[in-house]
Amino acid sequence: MKLNRLFSAAIVILTLCSVSCSTEDGLDGVKGDPGTIGETGATGINCWDTNSNGANDDNEDINQDGEFNAFDCRGMDGADGANGVDGENGTNGNNGENGVDGVGLEDMIKFGFIEVELQGTRPDGDAFTDNQIFRYTPVDGDDIDTYNSVVSNNQGNDIVYQFELRRFLSTPDEVYQIAFADISLSITKPGQLPLVFNQASVQINNYAVIGNDNKYFVLDDQYEDNGAGVTDFVLSDVSFDTVTNNLQFSYSFTVDAANNDSNNELNISGNVDVFVLELIN
Repeated sequence: MKLNRLFSAAIVILTLCSVSCSTEDGLDGVKGDPGTIGETGATGINCWDTNSNGANDDNEDINQDGEFNAFDCRGMDGADGANGVDGENGTNGNNGENGVDGVGLEDMIKFGFIEVELQGTRPDGDAFTDNQIFRYTPVDGDDIDTYNSVVSNNQGNDIVYQFELRRFLSTPDEVYQIAFADISLSITKPGQLPLVFNQASVQINNYAVIGNDNKYFVLDDQYEDNGAGVTDFVLSDVSFDTVTNNLQFSYSFTVDAANNDSNNELNISGNVDVFVLELIN
């Protein structure tokens, strides 16, 4: 009896639940008010504005058309491409024309040269030969009587000529280019027999003898024909043209070790072909 009552009560409860519950959605609620509008964002940077200063700078007009637009925009530089194959060597061009000599240089070399040939042994014991042409003559008037002159004097029926010859290795400037060869010579009736050779001296001043091994020593000596250590002094093939004042001769002599800067026996020889100047009295 009690069990039947419980069963009946359960049926009633289930019936009420099925009647009162529904699966349909309810009605939409009322819309809320619109939210507040946000602040305006910052203006963007134009693609051509490389320094981002907001201004159109002259160097940002890449195509130089006077306008600033997308044609002036540049991307990042691409990677370097591979090196191309070297081209063939071109044909050698024609040699250029010889340049013009510097002004004044021809005046310094037109009076001829003194050749100096050296044979001997260096201070370090190595044998050497050296040949040099000294050809530059100062042309200022104060130096002519010392560097390039002839003076004649009558002595009875003979004429004695005194020659002063000096030629520099390079254009002289009295400071840096002071290497020279100097010959002082006195002869009577040059070119006529019998030839009378009176006196001679040869000076080699501040001349560097440079070997193929880039080693050097300096000669800075003066030698008299009858001076200490000088032997076999020979003057030959002497000629002097009194019209053109052209003097030519050859010379040779030997200097012992104690009287030259090589510290060994030294043979000196050479040829001279010069035009000397004579002062008008």
